[in-house]
Amino acid sequence: NQEDDVLDIFTGKTWKLTGIFHDKGSNPSLCTDYWNSDAEKEASDELFKEKDNFTITFIGAEIDGKVVGTYGGRASRNSISGDWSANGDNNSFGVSKQDSPKSNEDILGKAFVNGLINAYKYDGDTNGNLRIYFEDTERNDKRFLLFGLAR
Repeated sequence: NQEDDVLDIFTGKTWKLTGIFHDKGSNPSLCTDYWNSDAEKEASDELFKEKDNFTITFIGAEIDGKVVGTYGGRASRNSISGDWSANGDNNSFGVSKQDSPKSNEDILGKAFVNGLINAYKYDGDTNGNLRIYFEDTERNDKRFLLFGLAR
């Protein structure tokens, strides 16, 4: 049952961002074009190291063949929350309501929130692997957020 797999993939875990990548088929590459300076990158790296930053937890249930629910977490030091849905038949994923802060002082935090807002599909498994694909309209590029289980 695909819908049960979606619940198993997303829920009951806290996910930690491991990186944002360019979606180039079998050769994805880590995105490094968000930062304008080494100081900006270092500031993001310090925030990334903090345990609860760049994390997300999904709560959901199957309704009419889709999994829908709410999520909560942190992008840098700002709390994020909203509604999400996923479909195991076509791997679609989306955020329909975003209660995240409109501004975020950290560049990686902005990219994290932008990725969720512009997400359109996922792939993952119950072994702790999750990719959420999004369109980065500012860079006319497709990218994905890669998550691992928070430890």
